[in-house]
Amino acid sequence: MPEPSVLSPPSVTEGVVAVIGHRDGDIDEGRVVAFDRESGERLWDHDFGRPTGLLAAGGSVYAGEKLGAGRGRVRAFDAKSGSHRWSQTVGNIASAMAAAGDTLYAANGTLAALATDDGAVRWEQSAVDGVGFTIAVAPQDQLFADERAVYYGDDEGVFAMAPDDGSLRWAWQPDRWDWADVGPIPAGGSVYAGGGGDIAMLDAADGSLRWRTSFGGGAQVVGVHERGSTVLVAEGTDEPPSDTFGTLYELAVRDGSERYEVRFDSPVERTASTEEAFVVGTRAGRIRWSRGASFFDPFETTLSTDGYLLGAAGAQAFAQTGEGTLWALSPDS
Repeated sequence: MPEPSVLSPPSVTEGVVAVIGHRDGDIDEGRVVAFDRESGERLWDHDFGRPTGLLAAGGSVYAGEKLGAGRGRVRAFDAKSGSHRWSQTVGNIASAMAAAGDTLYAANGTLAALATDDGAVRWEQSAVDGVGFTIAVAPQDQLFADERAVYYGDDEGVFAMAPDDGSLRWAWQPDRWDWADVGPIPAGGSVYAGGGGDIAMLDAADGSLRWRTSFGGGAQVVGVHERGSTVLVAEGTDEPPSDTFGTLYELAVRDGSERYEVRFDSPVERTASTEEAFVVGTRAGRIRWSRGASFFDPFETTLSTDGYLLGAAGAQAFAQTGEGTLWALSPDS
């Protein structure tokens, strides 16, 4: 099990949960480990150099490794057997990765597109129309992809690049915008991005703003989940000593107006979204499942420790803690 530094949330594909971290507290000693999703059986592990990012998708586990001088290596493993499929050197440290179709995208320094079958570099961009690709937030944020585009967000706004060559499709650059702490996340015909205490819904075709909702001073959006006509937005407010709490908002997809909210006694710091559920984790280690705030499911559990990253698949959640424990959580636990 990687210990104790957690780099990326647990990631799941084809019944396998993968985690990554440092060994023995040494940042130059990395390890990726895979477990059976249902039984927790340890399936395989691999040691390598300085780890950066993790993604499990399409039956493969991808691990990023820093090489120095702004360069990195992406390693691909078969998710079930752990066999090493390929390695590819890129001009970034691969701390953020996203997959769509037969392409893997890796970023932090450049944005590179790799073929998932053999790791061949299809293209690599150091900047697009003056926009660089620096990953400064959590590795699971800032970079997303679908068949239409590769989406990237930073303190300038939100950008969509063409999958075939990395050229800019569109850009949304508002006058007032914090760093893109959440997203840009594609959902249907929309793209959601959270910056500071704001959540914005953009048109996926051209990046035009559909609506933007602000949750006020001190708020920090940490997760978003679209379900039918509802958008769930989780945020943490941290203005001690009196205003430290978290909130789950239910907004209308059509205009971003608030329908309902649920308040937590600790700021929401982690979220994970699947087609089945939105999993919300607070600083105090309280994990709750929801399909909608106005009919909030009474499922919750509390971790015995704080300091964790959260992943999910189906209705299950997976929490990897800072001391190297992987928790498998279910809404009926």
